[in-house]
Amino acid sequence: MTRQPILSVLGHVDSGKTSILDMIRESRIIEGEAGGITQMIGATKVPIETVEEVCGNLLNQLETDLTIPGLLFIDTPGHAAFSSLRKRGGSISDIAVLVVDINQGIQPQTEEAINILKESGTPFVIALNKVDTLNGWISESELFSANIKNQSDRVQEMLDQKIYQLMADFNEHGIIIERFDRVDDFQDKVALVPTSAMTGEGMPELLMMVSGLSQRYLGDQLEVEEGMGKGTVLEVSQEQGLGTTINVIHYDGIIEKTDKLVYGTAEGAATTDIRALLKPQPLKEIRLDKQYQQVEKVEPASGIKITGKELEGVISGAPIRAVKENQLEEAIKQVEEELEIADFQTQNKGVVVKADSLGSLEAVMREIGDEEIKIQKAEVGKITKGDIIEVENEEPESKAILAFNTEFTEQGRQAALDKNVEIFRSDIIYEIVENYREWKEELQSRQRKNALNSISRPAKIRSMPEHVFRSSKPAVLGFKIEEGVLTAGSSLMTTEGDVVGNVKSIQEQNEKVEKAEKGDQVAVSISNATVGRDFEEGDQLLVNPTGKEYRQIKHLSDLITVGEEKVLEEIVQVKDRENPHWKI
Repeated sequence: MTRQPILSVLGHVDSGKTSILDMIRESRIIEGEAGGITQMIGATKVPIETVEEVCGNLLNQLETDLTIPGLLFIDTPGHAAFSSLRKRGGSISDIAVLVVDINQGIQPQTEEAINILKESGTPFVIALNKVDTLNGWISESELFSANIKNQSDRVQEMLDQKIYQLMADFNEHGIIIERFDRVDDFQDKVALVPTSAMTGEGMPELLMMVSGLSQRYLGDQLEVEEGMGKGTVLEVSQEQGLGTTINVIHYDGIIEKTDKLVYGTAEGAATTDIRALLKPQPLKEIRLDKQYQQVEKVEPASGIKITGKELEGVISGAPIRAVKENQLEEAIKQVEEELEIADFQTQNKGVVVKADSLGSLEAVMREIGDEEIKIQKAEVGKITKGDIIEVENEEPESKAILAFNTEFTEQGRQAALDKNVEIFRSDIIYEIVENYREWKEELQSRQRKNALNSISRPAKIRSMPEHVFRSSKPAVLGFKIEEGVLTAGSSLMTTEGDVVGNVKSIQEQNEKVEKAEKGDQVAVSISNATVGRDFEEGDQLLVNPTGKEYRQIKHLSDLITVGEEKVLEEIVQVKDRENPHWKI
C-alpha cells in the first residue's frame, strides 16, 4: 500500500509560510474540489486528482505518471512543528517546502531551518515567495511558467539577480540551488520555485515539484504494510467531555480502536487502552463546531485525535505505537528507543531549558550546543515553580530559564517574579539564544566592572602645596590626580617604594566620593600617615597594589585606561626593585 507523502512548510517569520499553506489549502483548489480536500487533525490531505487538475499540462514535464494517492500537508508551519514530527532516524516529514522572502533572502530562522533539514536528511523545495512585489512585475496567470514570459527584460533580469544572490548564500551552506525549470539533476540541486501567496503564482509549479520529487525519489519510503500503527504526538490538549486527548500524525501501519496504545512520557513508555479514534467532520463543519466522528481504524498517512484512559503524562513530540497484545513488548521497546534520542547531556549546575515538544527540545538543545551554556535540566512542558527553585541559587549567569514555545503554570509565573529569575521565552529559537547571550554578556560586563571598582586601581597623585588640612591621625591633604584612578581603600607608597598608608576617604567639594580620576583635585584622608615624616608637601605618591590586586587588574586590563596602564608599569618597576616576587 502506498501512502501520500507528509509535507512540512518551514521558513523565517513573515516569509509567507502560513500564507502559502493557506493558499494551498483554502484557495480555489478547495473551492473547486471541496469533496476531495480532507481537513484532518493538524494536517490537510490534497488528493492526487486535485493536484492533477491544478497542475494540468505541467505534469507532462515530470516524465513519470503520478501513482501517489496525494499530499498530506502539515497544517502547523515552521521548523518547531517540523522538529516535533520526529521518529527514530529522522523526521516523519518526507519532504519540505522552505519558504524564502525574495526581498529578505536567508534570515536567522531560514538558517535554522536549513540546518534542521540537513541534519534530518529531508529533501526540500524552495518557495521563493513574494515574487509579485518585484518592481514592475505583471501578474496575469497563476502559472509562473506562463507569467515569466510576460515580464520585461528588466524584470526578468531583476528576478535572476535575486536568485543568483540566493544561490551564493545557499552555497555557503553546502547546498546547490537552481530555478526549477533550469535544474538538470534533482538529486544534485534543490529546486527553487518563484511564488506569490497573494496572487497564487507558482502554486501549480510548487505542487508539481513536490509531487514529482515524492513520486520519483520517495517510492520505498511511502510503502506501508498493515501492522503496528506508528505516529508522533503533535499536540496534547484538554477537550470538554473527552479529557486529555492527543493529536497524532500517523505515518505507518494501521491504528485500530481495539489496539493497545503505547506512548512516550517524560519517564519512559506507558500503555493504555484506546477509547476513541476521532476524525473531523467535513471541512466546513470542523471550523464551526469542531465535531468529530468516531472511526474503527485509520490508515496512513493521516492526522487523528486519540482519547485514552490515562494520557495525562504524554508529551508533545513523543512516539506512539498502536498494537495487538502480542506486539506490546516490541512496541514498548521501540518507544523507549525513540525516547532515548532525547536523553540530553546535562550537568549538576546551570540553566533550565523547557520546550513544548521533544522535537522542539532537540532543536533548542542543538542550537545551544554551539554556545557555552551550562544546562542542569532539559525537558518538555510548562515553566513550573520547581524549575524556578532549581535555578534560584545558581551562579548569576545560570539563574535563568530558556523556554521555547511554552507557557508558565500559575505558580511558576509567580515564583519567577518572587525569585527574580531571568526568563528567556520565545517561539523563535535563535531569539532565545541570542537574548540569553546578550544578557549574559551584559551581566559579565557588569560583574567585571564591579570587580574593578572593588580593588585598588593604578594611580599617580601629587599633594598640593599649602593644602595640608591635617598632618596626621589621619593626614588630610589636597591632591591632584596626575594619572589613573584613585579609589577609597587603596594603599599608597612613595616613588621609592616606601609605604605611606591607606586612603581612608576622598572628598570633592566637601562631598564624599568613591573615586577620583585624572585632573581631579580632591581632599584625601590617609590613615597611619604623617606629613613631614612619611612624605612631604608637593610629593608624588603611587598606589601600592597587592600581588592579588595586580593579577586582578591584569585580568581586567581591557577596562582600565591607557593612563592607568602606564602608571601600572611605573608601579611594577618601583615594587620590583624591592621584591621581584611580589606579583606571585
